[in-house]
Amino acid sequence: MNPTHSIWINKQPLRILFTILLAEWLMFLISGVGYNNLQGDRFFFFFVDPVYWIVFGLKIPQTILAHSWLGILVSGSTILLLLAFIVNPYNNKLAIALCILMFVFYITLTGYLTHRNFQAGFCWIFVPFLFKKEINRYLAFEATRYFLLFFYVSAAFLKIYDGALQHTGLFSQYLQNQFTPYYLEMNTGIRTSLNHYLVNHPSTTYLFYIISVVLESIVLVGFFTKKFDRWLALVILLFHLTNWFIMDIAPIGQLAFIGILFISRQIRKTSAEHV
Repeated sequence: MNPTHSIWINKQPLRILFTILLAEWLMFLISGVGYNNLQGDRFFFFFVDPVYWIVFGLKIPQTILAHSWLGILVSGSTILLLLAFIVNPYNNKLAIALCILMFVFYITLTGYLTHRNFQAGFCWIFVPFLFKKEINRYLAFEATRYFLLFFYVSAAFLKIYDGALQHTGLFSQYLQNQFTPYYLEMNTGIRTSLNHYLVNHPSTTYLFYIISVVLESIVLVGFFTKKFDRWLALVILLFHLTNWFIMDIAPIGQLAFIGILFISRQIRKTSAEHV
């Protein structure tokens, strides 16, 4: 491969991708899970992940949440850096800074909430852009793409492996637990009505569960060809939309990450011209 030739796509698709990421970051802040919304009584749970031990051991989340002005500074700086990165998505120094900021936010948020309900795609999307050399970016992009595919295929595999498909009423119990806060707050609407129907009709709920496993399993196709990447992206988005509507698990933080499947074939085509 001739390193003097460009093996990367033009900036416009990347700008769109990271504009989506900026919108996701703003949604984090607006929806009440930003640093300043986590002020007050705190309960951190380190999980069994040594990465959490390191970050919390350095007192980074504790320091940010202990000072509201610091939370504002970090959140505001992230917005400014994202705007600068949208202008120049090949600036690896900006990518490194943003990757660190997003990673610290993920660790802080999931540690504070004591669960990992938020996807980490808004961190991993920066991996291909951490490198200055084009060939390294290309290889990192390929690795990131395969990680994205593995993320969803492994989820389907675990559902099958754990034997969840053998229990037709299990998903109904999950649905009931997910919407308990809505019922306690007397929050009514189309989603709570649907939840009430599904909880009382386990067979229909089980069908939805089967469909979700099928949607995640379809992503396996991406390990053999990039020809259907855009369709796979739509399948994943459909999965997330359904998951949000039925399970109240929003895909905020994962949308831009999924977007790399929309540009993967462009990268392959461009690189192949210079092999």
